[in-house]
Amino acid sequence: MTPKFLREEAARFRGMAEEQTREASKLRLLGMADDYEARATAIDGMVVETPPEEPETEVAEAVETTGTLSLGAKSGARGVRKPVTRTRLRIGT
Repeated sequence: MTPKFLREEAARFRGMAEEQTREASKLRLLGMADDYEARATAIDGMVVETPPEEPETEVAEAVETTGTLSLGAKSGARGVRKPVTRTRLRIGT
């Protein structure tokens, strides 16, 4: 969520609060508006750093590994070994 969206929602809740006749409803809506405004302010205070770009010379390659998995008593198959295949990503030049 962007600060702009959060502030628009806060304004929307304040508008709904103005239309309410019950004081409890007004207070609830104003509290929600304050919460949205606080979240927008918190996001404004964050510093977002972009991660460094990976060098273009590296090539990603999928590598499959095969192993066995021993299922425990919780699965109801005590001692049964099942083959397992995993795919890892290997980055190299």
